[in-house]
Amino acid sequence: MPVNLINNSSTVQLELPKSKASAEVRLFGATVTSWKAAGGSERLFLSSAAALDGSAAIRGGVPIVFPVFGSPKDHADAPKLITKLGKHGFARDHEWAISTHVPRIDEADKVAVTLELNTDSKPEIKAVWPFSTVLRYTVTLAPNTLHCAFSVHYLDSSNGAEMPFHALLHNYLLVPDATKASIQGLNGLYYIDKVKGGEEARVDTDDFTLDAQPIDRVHVGRHKVAPAGEPTRDIKLVYNASLLQDPLGRMGKGVELTRSATIADTVVWNCAEEGNKGIADLEQGGWKKYVCVEPGAVHGFQTLAKGSTWVAEQTLTAW
Repeated sequence: MPVNLINNSSTVQLELPKSKASAEVRLFGATVTSWKAAGGSERLFLSSAAALDGSAAIRGGVPIVFPVFGSPKDHADAPKLITKLGKHGFARDHEWAISTHVPRIDEADKVAVTLELNTDSKPEIKAVWPFSTVLRYTVTLAPNTLHCAFSVHYLDSSNGAEMPFHALLHNYLLVPDATKASIQGLNGLYYIDKVKGGEEARVDTDDFTLDAQPIDRVHVGRHKVAPAGEPTRDIKLVYNASLLQDPLGRMGKGVELTRSATIADTVVWNCAEEGNKGIADLEQGGWKKYVCVEPGAVHGFQTLAKGSTWVAEQTLTAW
């Protein structure tokens, strides 16, 4: 069957037998933990030390960051209610449910599933989040693409105030060697360098290669530098794999990321070897196996009026 429940019904598995493409989405955090493009080659990094029992957010795959990016104390503009939240918010570390909508199935071309989180059904969220909110996440698998659509439905609150939030899709993209992978598409964008205490700089190359040093940058695609009407940037992560690493070329050349205008900011993160030592759920040497390229709306808080819906979409394409 194209849609199955596996791992004691904790995971939705999507399969396209003809192309051998597949994906796995954990109900905990609605985290995509595996994406294999046509031919069966894995494209997402999942730490072998990641907690998969619901005890902590999952290290790897595609976690959902909502409604705050990073620690609330990192944001001088954070509204008071945001300061009550934990790092990266609550979407990634709570149990979601399969939506009552029937999974969309087309065995030849694509298969999809929608997961849902209603904050009113989670007392621990309701205690710190005064907005009645329904989150929906639809993951659609095609032979060479993974499409992720994240929607935020603000239903009600006690005072009807606008709802502030960040949102981001935290892609851990699997690479043969992080020190050789390069990123294309960021040329000309300003970024906030969190490693250097928030210094601002500008990308001056269209083929940026990681250099085995920690990197944590928010490339500002909307608030500061994007002219009105400029489309969002498409980003390519190029593996630059050697024949020794991939002698048969099964991994392909890399992954391309396209996204909706609602998530124009791009976070690039890799902890490097030194940072790896301080992350308990990241396997030894794991830093060299991933590059995080994350589309989001995280430079300044979005606001949503009561009764409104906000939608963000990304498509990852294996090439």
